[in-house]
Amino acid sequence: MVSEISQDVYLLKSLSLDDKSCAVYVPSQILSQDTSFPWSIILEKILAGQGLAESLVRLGRGGIFFFSGDQLPFPIVVRQYRHGGLWRSLSGPRFFSEQRFLDELKIHTQVMELSLPTLEVVGVIVVKEKAKSIFVNGYYVTRRLSDSVGLPEFLASAGATSRLQIAGEIGTGLRKLHKHGIFYTDMHVKNILVGPEGKICFIDFDKAKQFNAPLSDRRRRANLYRFLRSVEKYCCRGGKLTDSDRSAFLIAYEPDPKKYLKLFRQLGFGLTWRRLFYRLGWWLNRS
Repeated sequence: MVSEISQDVYLLKSLSLDDKSCAVYVPSQILSQDTSFPWSIILEKILAGQGLAESLVRLGRGGIFFFSGDQLPFPIVVRQYRHGGLWRSLSGPRFFSEQRFLDELKIHTQVMELSLPTLEVVGVIVVKEKAKSIFVNGYYVTRRLSDSVGLPEFLASAGATSRLQIAGEIGTGLRKLHKHGIFYTDMHVKNILVGPEGKICFIDFDKAKQFNAPLSDRRRRANLYRFLRSVEKYCCRGGKLTDSDRSAFLIAYEPDPKKYLKLFRQLGFGLTWRRLFYRLGWWLNRS
């Protein structure tokens, strides 16, 4: 059973497991490929808690599952959706609809079409706990990047040249996203992987937004603030990223000298007063 949900997303199949109703959504590119992916087996393992990365849960990454083996054409990563902030403690992974999951699927597909470094998307699993329940749970499935590490882990042992190179690649990638109207809402150091050859990979486009034109200056600055705040938070906790690395990131993002100087001043002014608020937030979060 295949039905079109939007121009880029299709409902591939529906299935039942115990008292749960489940649906699998895939991007349009998947339809032309082999559809024998073992969705039922993966779903059974997820609901049984198999493959859960306990270490990542302790680090605050939520439900992340890793699967590989003969039944799969390639290793995969499954991320369970969850709310952030105080709402997380009340609702956990429960959502009123699957729209948030499908929006990420569409935007992630656009990122892949732009040939930006990201994980290959496989699909979304939506689980309804009971037949009459108003809540759903969502699981986002991507191909796993072998032998990759998070950006913080990479920077912990990287030399000056490697840090400058990575910073430049991140700036170039974000510039391309903004040029094509994509607001990378959760842009921070933990959502960037580094592969075995030193190539970056953007992950987690949950809550990202797609606009029909390049991002406005206001939205661009907001996205840059988000990333630079995460960099400062990382550095305050002992991470290695110098002023030169940050400059390399901004120069790659805005190579025009005049526009760069204007952007640098605006970001410097904005970050000064923002520090008063987000550092207080870090302290409260630790307490």
